[in-house]
Amino acid sequence: MATAKHVVKIVSATEAKNRFGEILKAAYLHAEHLIIERDGVPVAAIVPIADYQETFALDETGSAEATGEDQRRRQARLSLAEFLKQVHSQPPDVSEDEAEADIAEAIQATRSRP
Repeated sequence: MATAKHVVKIVSATEAKNRFGEILKAAYLHAEHLIIERDGVPVAAIVPIADYQETFALDETGSAEATGEDQRRRQARLSLAEFLKQVHSQPPDVSEDEAEADIAEAIQATRSRP
């Protein structure tokens, strides 16, 4: 698999929230990769779906020629893929009202931080 050069931009969580539509458009139209930071710490990424699918459609058997770093990356991808499969297959048993209350509480807690 050839490695393509990607445009990578770093944005704050606030900027990502305020410009979400533009950020999504940049990801799918211009193949931009965006790293979202909160308090200077990278916490999430937005990547074009094609890149995401390519990353997780890799051979699960591995290769005898893979380096230790390649094997660690492959294992991390497989672990994440398995986790995502579990998350998506078992939706939480929470009512919409409970979810809204949890979200409101999290927002309030975040806003009350110094």
